[in-house]
Amino acid sequence: MISQKTAPEFAQADQLTQSERLFAARAAQPRPALLRARNEPAYVLAAWPWKETSLIAEILTPHYGRVSVTVRGAKRPGTKFRGLINAFVPLVVNFSGAGEVKNLTDAKWLGGLAPIAPQSLVSAFYVTELVLKLTVREDPSQELFAAYAQALTELSHEQGIGLEAVLRRFEVKLLRALGWGTFLADEKEAFDTRAWVVREGEIRAIESAGPEQGEISPAVVRAIAACDFKDAGIVRAARPVLRSIISYYVGDKGLQTRSTMARWAML
Repeated sequence: MISQKTAPEFAQADQLTQSERLFAARAAQPRPALLRARNEPAYVLAAWPWKETSLIAEILTPHYGRVSVTVRGAKRPGTKFRGLINAFVPLVVNFSGAGEVKNLTDAKWLGGLAPIAPQSLVSAFYVTELVLKLTVREDPSQELFAAYAQALTELSHEQGIGLEAVLRRFEVKLLRALGWGTFLADEKEAFDTRAWVVREGEIRAIESAGPEQGEISPAVVRAIAACDFKDAGIVRAARPVLRSIISYYVGDKGLQTRSTMARWAML
């Protein structure tokens, strides 16, 4: 569910776009009062210093979604959390709590992920920031967790246009996991016979007698609908389209990947 535009921020339900209605519905889903998670796969999305020796971290899990946890004593020498609360490290965690911030009680390294190459770090922080900006807490999505894990795995190997293709695939999978783009599945037969633009965070068909500013080629629309980015030209052409869609939902504050990297460097 998109975090920047939850239901109370929308004017009237009948004024919402299809995607906004889906996102608002996800935000309105009831959350369990008490969580007790054991042996849950997780990735640390972000962390901040808390008190003298502890941290507060945002973690992504498949069965509980994005969860905020306290990591008590994380900065003490010899603690079991030492060296684990880092970006892009696959973990198995235990946590519990009834409030908005849970208590991380255990964490172990899961292994199996190659280190992110230096040239891919900005991309890895970018996909992480997308998850932080476009989701709400405790909205579980195994689809999103799998897409995030796959993106990190691919980022540890890809370069050049392959790196860009990884980002485009993740952007589409993230949007889909949040309920976006379901209408495109009904338009497959019309991709080549209609004109397309991005409006209000969605790819819309328009009546066009000639080229319109921002018009999207049917090949790009088809690639986004199928999450198929094998062609280098399509990868490049899809970038501004997906960025326009994402910007609509992120809102005025935008993405701040560089500041996110700087925050990690302070820990």
